[in-house]
Amino acid sequence: MSAFIFIGGEIGGLLTLLGVFVTAIIGLSLLKGQGKAVMARIRTDLAQGHAPVGSIADSVSLAVGGILMLIPGYVTDAVGVLLFVPGLRTIAGAWILHHLVANNRFKGFVHVGGQSGFGAQTPHSYAEDDDIIEGDVTEHTPRKNRLNNE
Repeated sequence: MSAFIFIGGEIGGLLTLLGVFVTAIIGLSLLKGQGKAVMARIRTDLAQGHAPVGSIADSVSLAVGGILMLIPGYVTDAVGVLLFVPGLRTIAGAWILHHLVANNRFKGFVHVGGQSGFGAQTPHSYAEDDDIIEGDVTEHTPRKNRLNNE
């Protein structure tokens, strides 16, 4: 915030506000262009049977960089731009993923230490679980509205 106020005092309020909008537009265009390239690389890796680990790290870094570019401020914009640099984004994305996996809030969503699947909290498999609830499912199709002839 201090950098934002300092720069605003030096170049003026109008140019500061204009700079915020310009950096947001640049961030969105970078995210769109580089995001498409990363998604294409993920599809290619999956089609070839390879794990797209580097591409996923890139995509996480691009998402964080895009969010930082949308937040008003020149420091967040500078960090966001750094996350779009190809060599840095892979390293930063891997670091972000490592910290997400190490965070207890996300352990139920990823394979960590013998746990796998969504919401798995114990190291044993689901086949050993005694709390299985069985049930029936019926599909309900709503009637067509006679007044609108749908």
